[in-house]
Amino acid sequence: MTRTCVLAALAALLLAAPVQARVVKEMQVTRTGKVATVTEDQVTVYRLMLDNGKMIVIGDREFFGPAGRAALDQAAERKLTVEISGHLLIHNDQPPMFTLPLEKMDVRGLSAQAPSTTQVAAQAPAASAPEQQSGDAAPFKAAKLRFDKSAPLGQALDAYAFFTSRSWQVLSASKAEFKADIDLSSVSQTDSRFIARLKSPNVQDTFKSITFVAQITLHPDGTADCPDPALEAVFLDGAKDRLVLKEPPNYYFDRILKNRKIKLDYFLSKAALNPKYGKGAGSAGPQ
Repeated sequence: MTRTCVLAALAALLLAAPVQARVVKEMQVTRTGKVATVTEDQVTVYRLMLDNGKMIVIGDREFFGPAGRAALDQAAERKLTVEISGHLLIHNDQPPMFTLPLEKMDVRGLSAQAPSTTQVAAQAPAASAPEQQSGDAAPFKAAKLRFDKSAPLGQALDAYAFFTSRSWQVLSASKAEFKADIDLSSVSQTDSRFIARLKSPNVQDTFKSITFVAQITLHPDGTADCPDPALEAVFLDGAKDRLVLKEPPNYYFDRILKNRKIKLDYFLSKAALNPKYGKGAGSAGPQ
């Protein structure tokens, strides 16, 4: 009787112990769904949300290079349905996930403004017009911003998926100006509630250009500051406007470093109130 009780207790302990994770199946698969980003414990993870309500973990954002992040960020930003092929691991105690190395993962189904992982890698640093440069900008490109030293400045600006052109002008040994046009074709109705108040949802029917402008100050220790980056807009009628955003601090570069769209609500709201481009005051549409 005592022996039976001991065996029963051991069995209960074994059942209560956590089951060690192990792979029960692995295979090459192609799955279709929408890319989502989820942040837990300060870690951002990409997920592929399938049509049947299930999801597959693609991987931590930091595991991807700039090309992979650009493709997946755009897919998530635009809420596009994409097709992903990769090596799938199915574990006994966690959701299925694509395996590393992530460079071999193929992302298809992105629009012309959201190229695939392979396309972005082939087209880097810029997917459109070639970069223009006046003077030796190499020291400025190699510098890291003082508030975020995760990547050299040039690498971050080259990898940003929502620029259509880039130019550097060296003003002195310690100062340079960087300019880049925002990809207006990437701005959709999901990006701003004010687009519903424009006469045309195509932002290119309202603006000639919206340009990011940054004055870069280089320090002897190889770091850089950019105290007042700005957006400069030119409307179709030639009118100009400029926005230097002080709050939240470092907003523009924070969006660029994370490969996220810069919000254009300031300019879009002014266009919506202009009879040439907008419907005037009234409902701003869905939030």
